[in-house]
Order: sequence, then structure tokens, then C-alpha cells
Amino acid sequence: MRNKVIVTFILIAFVTSSYAQMAEGKIVYNRKTDWISIMSKLSYLSSEEIDRMRLTWGNQDDNKGRNYELFFKDNKTVYTYKEEQSESGYSWRKSKYILIRDYKKQIIKDLKEDLGVSFLVEDAIPKTKWKILNEIKEIEGYLCMKAETTDTIKGQTIHAWFSDAIAFNGGPEGFGGLPGMILELDINDGDAVITATTVDLNTPLDKLPIPKKMKGKKVNTEKLNGMIAEFIDESIEGQKNPYWRIRY
Repeated sequence: MRNKVIVTFILIAFVTSSYAQMAEGKIVYNRKTDWISIMSKLSYLSSEEIDRMRLTWGNQDDNKGRNYELFFKDNKTVYTYKEEQSESGYSWRKSKYILIRDYKKQIIKDLKEDLGVSFLVEDAIPKTKWKILNEIKEIEGYLCMKAETTDTIKGQTIHAWFSDAIAFNGGPEGFGGLPGMILELDINDGDAVITATTVDLNTPLDKLPIPKKMKGKKVNTEKLNGMIAEFIDESIEGQKNPYWRIRY
């Protein structure tokens, strides 16, 4: 009986995202990164070094994370940092990170900082191979299904929780391609978790906040992925954490 319910849910998801009126709005996500967990998986660190890190840095209970915003309208999305000030009133420098998706034209235009360089990536939307799993949970009042994919460049298993109640096949961090909006991403079992904290479908968007000018070194997805893969290999061989200079 449970399997029949799951199958029905999947079929409804595909139908609604194909034929329902496309949603528009804004979603705020909070991204938390567990650096101790990430570094504990680096092959060159001993168990004694990992234990010392845990004692030095303590637990992650006070990790407030960083907030991002996803704007979506007319088959396009913009994902970037949420503008916020620190408690002292200052806004700290952030690495460049603006991800634009045009799902009608199937193209991306991303400005992001990796390896100490600002890259402008203009290319076709990457095809993500998702496997839909038999798990359901609620996020911000939306019933979500679980899907899984793999980042072969960084060696990460990624789980997405998506809801067909929001008729848009996008999501945070540039991910999409599922029959509904992604409301949570879990990278490598909690190493990084990006979760929707606010979903606003009621406030109309006049236009998407797409910058008029985006300057960076122009590359395509394949070129940048090759550079990142090479950097990870060299860093691990040199017993250095590669994720201090690239996004996890």
C-alpha cells in the first residue's frame, strides 16, 4: 500500500509541474557547513588530529549558517546571498556568488569565486541524474519527497527534498530538474545542509534581481570542473584541505 502511495505521489508531481501555472516568488534558505565533519573525511588526517580538531573547535550547535535567497519568475531563477548586516552593523565581504538559470532557454549565467578567481560561467544547464527515493517529510509546511544524485567532481552524495506543490523545477545552489521546487539539499550526510526557512509565493515580483553587469573570467562548465578536479587532487596529495579555496 505504501509503495502505491509513493508511486501516486510521483505521478502527481510530474503532472502538476508540467501543467500547473508556473509559480513565482522568493525562498530564503539557510546554509550550514560542518567543517569538522568535512575535514574528518580527508584521507591524510589521522584519528588523533581529527579528535584534536573536535576538542579545539567544539560542536556545531552555535552554527547560525548563512542565508541565501532564491527568486523565481517566468521560468528563470536567481540565487545569491541574502543582504544582511552583522550585529555590529557591518556587512562582511562575501565571495562572489550569483547563480542565474533560464529554464526556457536552458542556459546558465553564474558569477562565482573559486580558486581565488571570479569566474563567469555561461553554458547550457547541466543535466542532473536524479533517483527518486521512497521517503517523505515536511519542510515549511510543504510535503516533500527525497531524491539522490552524485557530484562526481567533488565525490559528494547529494540528497534533495522537493515539493510538487511549488510548480517550479529549480532550487538552491544551482540544482533543479526535479518535478517541483527543492526546499532542502543535504550534501554528504550533513557536511553542508541548505534548508528553506521562508517561502513567499504571495508577494508578486516586478522583476528578478539580475545584475546589469557581471564581470569575471569567462569559462564553460566543463573547463571549470576540470580546474576544480585538478585542484582537489593536488591539494589532497599535498595534504591540504581543498575546500578552503573552493565551495564545498
